[in-house]
Amino acid sequence: MRLPIAAIAVIAGLWLSCGNAQAGRWLPTVENPYCPVTTYTLRDVAEQASSMTDSNGQAMIVVNLRTLREHPSYGKFLMAHECCHHTLGHVGKFREVLGGLGPQPFFYIAPALKQMELEADCCAVKLLRERHEADSIEAARSAMLTFGSAPTGAHYPTGNERAANISVCAGPND
Repeated sequence: MRLPIAAIAVIAGLWLSCGNAQAGRWLPTVENPYCPVTTYTLRDVAEQASSMTDSNGQAMIVVNLRTLREHPSYGKFLMAHECCHHTLGHVGKFREVLGGLGPQPFFYIAPALKQMELEADCCAVKLLRERHEADSIEAARSAMLTFGSAPTGAHYPTGNERAANISVCAGPND
């Protein structure tokens, strides 16, 4: 079963809030070199990564531990991509629109999701280029191509659209 990102956010939020401020310490973290947002790792979650805020409004990122271990170059792209969702204000926009209403009004923001994903991809490519991590950019492009003409998530661009966007954002090879 593949959980929607909203469900991952709820699950992670519950894990992190569990009635006490120290609950986040129960989850393993990983150093994220692309932003100062606490990045947690979870095993066996359907989504490879997601960015959100906890119940106290603190920024957080959750990354699939298996993806980080088995595909480290792609994992770097995922962490940079999720950081970009925070720095570009996408997570704040979700919180503002969804508020405390739960996932029901999710469809109000759905039309913007495609553009947000493309923006976060491009932002991640720029972060990775600055750090000379071309292997991570190529890993992301290749990963997106595996989706082909299928969307990469609910209301997300297709794999081909994202791969093309990554290539354009990366610019010409040096």
